[in-house]
Amino acid sequence: MKKFLAMLYAATLIATMACGKGREASHDDEGEDDEQPAATASASTSSAPAAAPVAVSADAATLTGLVKFEGGKPAMPAIQMSADPYCQSQHATPQTDEEVIVGPAGELANVIVWIKNAPAGNTASAPAVLDQKGCLYHPHVQALEVNQPLQIKNSDATLHNVHAMPNVNSQFNEGQPVQGMVSTKKFEKVEAEPFKVKCDVHGWMKSYMIVLPHPYHAVSGMNGQFTIPNLPPGTYTIEAWHEKYGKQEQNITVGAKEQKQVNFTFKG
Repeated sequence: MKKFLAMLYAATLIATMACGKGREASHDDEGEDDEQPAATASASTSSAPAAAPVAVSADAATLTGLVKFEGGKPAMPAIQMSADPYCQSQHATPQTDEEVIVGPAGELANVIVWIKNAPAGNTASAPAVLDQKGCLYHPHVQALEVNQPLQIKNSDATLHNVHAMPNVNSQFNEGQPVQGMVSTKKFEKVEAEPFKVKCDVHGWMKSYMIVLPHPYHAVSGMNGQFTIPNLPPGTYTIEAWHEKYGKQEQNITVGAKEQKQVNFTFKG
């Protein structure tokens, strides 16, 4: 009888251990099942494609050019900043109006040049910047893309306000009383004609912007030169705009990988 009870006890102990092992295996399996969806979600997140920029064709052309001024160089009036002593203190010599800036060989700066009928598609990843420094807008003119962030900065220790006057998008008028303030704006619609930005506190402050649905634009520098890269081959209308001398157009055709030059001359 004792022998029978011992054998029964041993069988019960073995069965108990087997059941325990089975529960541990079951728990491990459940843990693996719990972790698997998380790993799948992580893999799905990491492999999600980022928003693709406009593809640059291997056949893309590059457009360069020179903008010149013909005629007697206009004399720009001095800016009277005495109404705000801070503004006046930021310049060792009086500043002149930036409406017309002509170089020694007739190079014309601040001309916005863009392709009128270029294929749409934004590529701007960095924000555009409009800085108020020395009680002047920097840059004086610029081209933005639709929905590109525009950072408006006040680098001056005086009150400014930014009064943007687009024709299609909503206007805004925002004060920046503190040095270092930054506001971010976006234009959601195309502004095919450049519009004015002004400061209602300092009447001499002005800037101009255009908002385009593509990246094929440039602004002539102090040397009058501009470059529009990555232009797909095709036939286009290229426009050049100056705040005083208006707009000009040319029809162009660019071939695959072509380096093409287009020049503009504005007359005073």
